[in-house]
Amino acid sequence: MKQKQNRRAPYWRLAALAAVMIVAFLLTIGTGNDGKDWDDWSGWSGWGDWDGLDCELDGVSNTNFENREPFSFDVGVVNQTQFTLNGIGGNVTVTAIPGATSVIITGEKRVQSESDEDAQAHMQELTVNVQDLPNEVRVETDRPQCNEGRKYIVDYTITLPNYFKTLVNIIGGDVTVDSIESDVVVNNLSGDITITNIHGSAAIDLFDGTIVSEVTLPLNGKIDLHTFNGDINLSIAENTSAEFSSAASNGTITVTNLVLQNKIETPTSQRGRLGSGQGTITLAADQSGDISVLGF
Repeated sequence: MKQKQNRRAPYWRLAALAAVMIVAFLLTIGTGNDGKDWDDWSGWSGWGDWDGLDCELDGVSNTNFENREPFSFDVGVVNQTQFTLNGIGGNVTVTAIPGATSVIITGEKRVQSESDEDAQAHMQELTVNVQDLPNEVRVETDRPQCNEGRKYIVDYTITLPNYFKTLVNIIGGDVTVDSIESDVVVNNLSGDITITNIHGSAAIDLFDGTIVSEVTLPLNGKIDLHTFNGDINLSIAENTSAEFSSAASNGTITVTNLVLQNKIETPTSQRGRLGSGQGTITLAADQSGDISVLGF
């Protein structure tokens, strides 16, 4: 089967950021939750692998052919309260189900190479590892560090209980998280991120792509949305209580249907207080992108 994979981020951006992600990963080893502190979400973290850019020059000549293989896992819930996914490339969909008694992980592994035979031969190098830990269900994509120009991709579809904290680290691909009644963290290099019907804190770090989010923020909760290149769209309840801060270096900032008290506005930023200011909302588009905030 012939299929090209589209890269959203230009090649120079991937190369430049790869070294940054490796350093971040080394600095975060041993923190107990893949480097992501639920109380301090700034920066890239949790990356256990990268795209093997230094190996591509001596590898296959193209990636026009693709081999696919489905997978499925079912992990019963006992005392676990957190789900973590460390992926490499591919789309991720996480959906919470009230009353669910297991975490169901399904999807498809894909290897793209210069021939059907080569893609099939290297499928065994691409694995999905599922760990049933005392307090966590953890899923990791395992693939060769040196990809020799091949593309190793895993698309995930996850269903889990709605009270699970959810952490997704991925390098390339769209991410969708829906109906979580707890904290959500997503780190992604390139792709769109959509989180909807979230009742908890939310943190997103995205290099290249658009963030669309709908969050009901609890008292003293945090919303931290950050892109380098891309738009941020946030919908929150009209009665949200939070200190609000937003910055867009080369874009517009629009706040609609919300009362922003003690407002301070510049051409590139808006700050103020929503309600009594018990939580925090921080939005930043570093290089380019518009920020839109809507009260519902």
